[in-house]
Amino acid sequence: MPEPDRPAPVPDLGAFMAADTPEGRPRLGKVTAWDGEFVHLQRPGGGGGWTAVPGELRRPTGEEQALIRVLTTPVTRAARLGQTGPERPVVLSVDPVPPAVAVPGCATCDAAAERERYSRRTHDHSAAADFRVEIRGHPHEEPRTTPREGA
Repeated sequence: MPEPDRPAPVPDLGAFMAADTPEGRPRLGKVTAWDGEFVHLQRPGGGGGWTAVPGELRRPTGEEQALIRVLTTPVTRAARLGQTGPERPVVLSVDPVPPAVAVPGCATCDAAAERERYSRRTHDHSAAADFRVEIRGHPHEEPRTTPREGA
């Protein structure tokens, strides 16, 4: 007596599975969800997700498992740079950044300096830095060339 068609077992969440493709290269993925009909998978190491019918999936071969390990192993910064020891720590200054000095008589610098002081009082250090940059970069010299008449 023939066996009735039974649905293929659904792989466990988090398991890596493979699906054969017509091109001959298997498609690899980590099971992220099952909606009752399709299994949802995520590519090893990230990337776009894909779906498959449970019957189309199989366990990865040893070679495919090795590829999955390579794709999912994070690369440390030391390995990328060829360093042999730990990275030296970054030391941040505890001294506050001095306020920018406005050019006397410049309305733009005076307004930016006032906004910078307000930003520092309200602990908005990003805005305060923006106003310091504006004050330091604001042109105060006469242009080196003069425009032509009628231009």
